[in-house]
Amino acid sequence: MPLIDPLSDAQATEPAQKLFQAIKGKLGTVLNIFRTLGHAPEVLQATLAFDQAILHGLDPKLRELAYLKTSQLNGCEY
Repeated sequence: MPLIDPLSDAQATEPAQKLFQAIKGKLGTVLNIFRTLGHAPEVLQATLAFDQAILHGLDPKLRELAYLKTSQLNGCEY
């Protein structure tokens, strides 16, 4: 059970709803991590900007290596 529940569309503030709409336009859905970050729309916006910087500023092989190593270090099993 999460400590902070993800926001539904109805619970989200207007800034969070706009970000959710943009995410849905790109991914087709809004993942729970983004819905949870929606409690702080500024943090969600910064996270999305950081994600875009990683996608465009890092060689795909290095990006995948960083994801795998981070998952390994954190004991992530998925």
